[in-house]
Amino acid sequence: MVDNVKKIKLDMAIVTPIVFLLALIAFYSFSARNFFTVTNFVNIFRQVSIVGVMAVGVTLVILLGEIDLSIASTMAFSGMIASGLSLGRYFNLPPLPVPACIVITLAVGALLGTVSGFANAWMKIPGFMATLAMTFIIDGLMLMLTNAQPIFGLSREMMFLGSGRVFNIPVIIIVFVIVLIIGIIVLRHTVYGRNLYVIGGNKETARISGVNVTKNIVITFMLCSLLSSLAGVMMIGRIGSGQVTAGEGLQLQPIAATVLGGTSLMGGKGTLWGTLLGVLTMGILVNGLNMMGQGSAVQWLTTGIVLFLAVAFNVFMSMKTR
Repeated sequence: MVDNVKKIKLDMAIVTPIVFLLALIAFYSFSARNFFTVTNFVNIFRQVSIVGVMAVGVTLVILLGEIDLSIASTMAFSGMIASGLSLGRYFNLPPLPVPACIVITLAVGALLGTVSGFANAWMKIPGFMATLAMTFIIDGLMLMLTNAQPIFGLSREMMFLGSGRVFNIPVIIIVFVIVLIIGIIVLRHTVYGRNLYVIGGNKETARISGVNVTKNIVITFMLCSLLSSLAGVMMIGRIGSGQVTAGEGLQLQPIAATVLGGTSLMGGKGTLWGTLLGVLTMGILVNGLNMMGQGSAVQWLTTGIVLFLAVAFNVFMSMKTR
C-alpha cells in the first residue's frame, strides 16, 4: 500500500509540470495575440536555448544534492575568452581559428568546474560555498584579462553557434537539442547516470555499494561548467559581441528551470525531460506576458510567484517520497 502511495506521488511530481505548461499555453493562446504561431514558438526556443544548455549541466549537479552558483560567471568568462582568442587580443597571440578558440574555451570551463568538484568532493566544501567562491575568482580573472572592455568585430564563424542557421533552423536551437538528447542518454543508459541518482539519494550508501563518489562528483561539476562554457560561446553569437556582463540575470534561471521541472533539491530525483519542461515554462511565461503588454515588473513578480510555488511543491514531494 505504501509503495502504491509513493508511486502516485512520484507521478504527481512528473505530471504537475506538464499540466501547468499546457495550461499556460492554453491561457496565452486565448489571451495573447499571435502567441500560438510557429514563428513565436521558434522564437521561444531560441530565447531559452542558452538557459537550457546551462540547465542540463545544473540538473546533473542538483541530482547530487548540490548547487553550482558559478555557471553565469563561467558563461560570461567563456564568451570573452573565445571572442578575444579569435581576434588575437590576449597574450600577444595571433588570431586563432574558430575551432581552436572553442576547444580552448571549453577546456578552460572544464578546468574551472574540476576545481569546484575537487573542493566539494575532497575538501568537503559544500557546493554552494565552493561555487560561490569560484564565482568571485572567475569574475576577477575575467576583469583582469579583459579590463572590463567588450569585444566587437567578431567573425560570422565565431558567432555561428548563436546566430547561424541550418536549413533555416537556428543553430542555437539545434545545439540545445543535441545537448539535451546526449544528456538524456547519459542519465538513462550509462553507469555514470545511474551513479548520480545513487549518490544523490545517499552518499554513504553509494560508497558502501562501491560507487566512486569523489570521481563522479568531480566529473559532474566539470560537465556543468563545460556546458556553461558552451553556452558562453552561444551567447556571443546571440548578442553579437563578447560582454563581461553577459551573465547578468542568468545566475539562477537555469537552477530555477531545473527545480520547476521537478528535479529534487535534495538530490536523487529528477529527469532532463522535466528540465526541458521547466525551461520551456519559464520561457513561455515571460514571452506570453510580454506579448500581453506586461512590463518587466509584472514579469518578475509572476515568475517569482511561480517559482515559489514550484519550490514549495518540490520540497513537499521530496519529503513525502523519501
